[in-house]
Amino acid sequence: MMYPYLNLGPRDGILLIAATIMLVLTLVFNWSVWELLFSVVAVIIAFLAGRMKPYKKNVLAFLKK
Repeated sequence: MMYPYLNLGPRDGILLIAATIMLVLTLVFNWSVWELLFSVVAVIIAFLAGRMKPYKKNVLAFLKK
């Protein structure tokens, strides 16, 4: 490993690949800087939302009694 203090995992690699794809799309289709920023922010928000733990509320607890 080149930089052992970074501690990057596979999820971080996927996020980096997604950001790279956005950069390539920007160069190929001549997107503006704003479109690049909006798409990267959308990918980051989706990444963070996917990592959130679900709120497990025991809805059917009254059936166990």
